[in-house]
Amino acid sequence: MQTNHISHFLLTKELFPLLELAGKLRGEARVVNHSSAFRKLPSKKLDAAYLGKNGGSLGGNGNSLFMGGGRWQRYHQTKLANAVFTLGMDDRVRATSSKVKCLCAAPGLASTNLHVTAAQQDGWPGLWIMKYAQSSEDGAMPLLHCCAGAGVESGDFWEPRGMATLTGLPKKIQLESICTNLESRKMLWTESEAACGEFTIVT
Repeated sequence: MQTNHISHFLLTKELFPLLELAGKLRGEARVVNHSSAFRKLPSKKLDAAYLGKNGGSLGGNGNSLFMGGGRWQRYHQTKLANAVFTLGMDDRVRATSSKVKCLCAAPGLASTNLHVTAAQQDGWPGLWIMKYAQSSEDGAMPLLHCCAGAGVESGDFWEPRGMATLTGLPKKIQLESICTNLESRKMLWTESEAACGEFTIVT
């Protein structure tokens, strides 16, 4: 969670004055968060315990064929946090005159070194699924569209449109209720500020 969310929250907080300036000078600025289809897989909604100091061992180190076990639940929670952070920040920029847009994207199933290193660390149950993967370049398309594409709005979520959102051209989608939960947005902001300091969006 520190790597996949808290550090992103801190970086965005520290850079926000510059993002605001860029937005005023150029008409907009963008924050793009990198989530995953795994955002849909936590066994429960975003849990504050995963945002606290738990020594990196919350839930143990178990693994299972279908991305279960403690290590995968922690990862699922981080990818859920990316989507929830996007919506929580969108709530705040829309409440001001900010020109900063906050968006989120998922790459789908892409052939990257993440799967190789996870397998080497006994964290990936098998690489057979990667024969269905798209290239890493194609996996970058939803992220690139959020960064530089036309017709995007703050709060948007983009991911591949084909084969169960795993491959294909980027498409805007409606996030699942586990991501849009209002209590989760408030809790994530509170816990993230506890770790990083106050992040108040004032334009």
